Amino acid sequence: MQRTNKEVLSKGIKFMLIAMMLLILGPFLFHLGFKLRNYLTLTIASLVSIAAILMFFKGIKTLIKALFND
Repeated sequence: MQRTNKEVLSKGIKFMLIAMMLLILGPFLFHLGFKLRNYLTLTIASLVSIAAILMFFKGIKTLIKALFND
């Protein structure tokens, strides 16, 4: 039985924490953009939301790699 790779696990947790921050920031920027009717803010909010989703999946993939030693 192999042990969990702690370096890769910590990297996966960092990705997940960044994704959590972006998941909070994205809807906040959407609300601000719609409130101010500012298209630049809405564009940035869209990019932040897409980045949050991508970071979330990258974090899940890294965690799985750490736990199962792929």
